[in-house]
Amino acid sequence: MANDRNLDGIHFMLPTPFDPNGEVDIASIDRLVGAARTANCTGVVTLGVMGEAHRLTDLERGPIIDAVVAAAGGDLTVTVGASGESGRALASRVRDAQSGGATAVMIAPAKMVKPNPLATYAYYAAAQEITEIPIVVQDLPEQTGVHLDPAFIGKLHSELPDAKYLKLEDPPTPQKITRVIEATNGTMGIFGGLGGAFLFEELRRGAIGTMTGFAYPEVLVAIHKYMASGDPERARAIFYKWIPLIRYENSTGISVAIRKEIMKRRGFTTTADVRPPSPPIDDSTREELDDLMSALDLSIENL
Repeated sequence: MANDRNLDGIHFMLPTPFDPNGEVDIASIDRLVGAARTANCTGVVTLGVMGEAHRLTDLERGPIIDAVVAAAGGDLTVTVGASGESGRALASRVRDAQSGGATAVMIAPAKMVKPNPLATYAYYAAAQEITEIPIVVQDLPEQTGVHLDPAFIGKLHSELPDAKYLKLEDPPTPQKITRVIEATNGTMGIFGGLGGAFLFEELRRGAIGTMTGFAYPEVLVAIHKYMASGDPERARAIFYKWIPLIRYENSTGISVAIRKEIMKRRGFTTTADVRPPSPPIDDSTREELDDLMSALDLSIENL
């Protein structure tokens, strides 16, 4: 895939589907990518937190990349999560993603007990030495424990040629978007995340899209479309209509399991299984989800 593709828009964060035996379900990967295509997403993202990358073996990563790239073809971009706990591990994963046909790599900082900006910079520089495709810097302090200051993000963007994008998941995200735009002179493409919970506000602040696993990606595509075409009222109406489900899906600790349950119901996957020790949803949560989905108008035909 070309490394100069325009990434503006909505990117569907793919879960890693499992079959009833707990193995990676390649057939469901094809359906998930097909759902992104049908929704008119710009691209897909694989092997991120939503993809339970931390629960996968190194041997499982390659076949997943191959399956996603093959299903995406030439009309969807593929961003591959390549984060590691060392510069060497990171460089290896960047190399694998690149050789596998990725459009871009998404990289979160390595976890450190005492975060060190110099060490974090060296970590991203290790990826820059290897990559020939864009880097999406993932700002996700809840998972990494590393807080990326807007000035530091600006340094990465200005000094590492391929650090062209940011996936911002450090709330409050709308306010930080403004600060990052100021720190980068508006030249870094910023994506939201966090399940799309602040998508409308993020787009108003200057984000170019989002990368998230909300189980109705066509809704997010519609919001982005109307904002881009100068119809914020229509975008706002759609966002406010769907925010109850966006909010519930984004439940801390079980968001992946909830999204997988909805994706199973939509026919995207065979099972809703998560890989232990990630917790599945319980019967009460499933009943709450039933109640919420029955109370909402989930029609997507007139978005």
